[in-house]
Amino acid sequence: MTAIDWISHGACRGEDPELFFPIATTEAAHQQVREAKAVCFRCAVRVQCLSYAMETGQHGIWGGTTSDERLGARQQSRRLDREQVSPLVTPAYPTWSAPTASGEGRCDIPAGAVLPVRRGSRV
Repeated sequence: MTAIDWISHGACRGEDPELFFPIATTEAAHQQVREAKAVCFRCAVRVQCLSYAMETGQHGIWGGTTSDERLGARQQSRRLDREQVSPLVTPAYPTWSAPTASGEGRCDIPAGAVLPVRRGSRV
C-alpha cells in the first residue's frame, strides 16, 4: 500500500464519520470516544492510521488515539529530544488493547522494543 491507500482497509469505513470527531467533554462524548476506539481496536490498519495522524496533525480519533493523546506523545517526544535522549535502535510502535467495560484500555510495548535511554546512562 502506498500513501494513504491503507484507508480503504480501515474498520471505520461504513461508520458514521461523526463518531470519530467528538465535540464535547460530557459523559456522552466520553462514551463516543470509547465507541470510536472500539472500532479502531479491531482495525487491521490501525498502525498506519496512527502514523498518518501523528505525521499530519489530524484531529479526532485516529489509530485508536484522541487528538490530546497524540499531542501528549508528540510533546513527550520533543521533551526527550531536548533532554538529549536517543533511542539505541528505531523504537517500535506500542499496541493498545480494547477498552474494558470500565473504559480502560492497555498499552503494551512490543517484544524486542528498545526504549529511549539518556545518553551516558547505564543500561
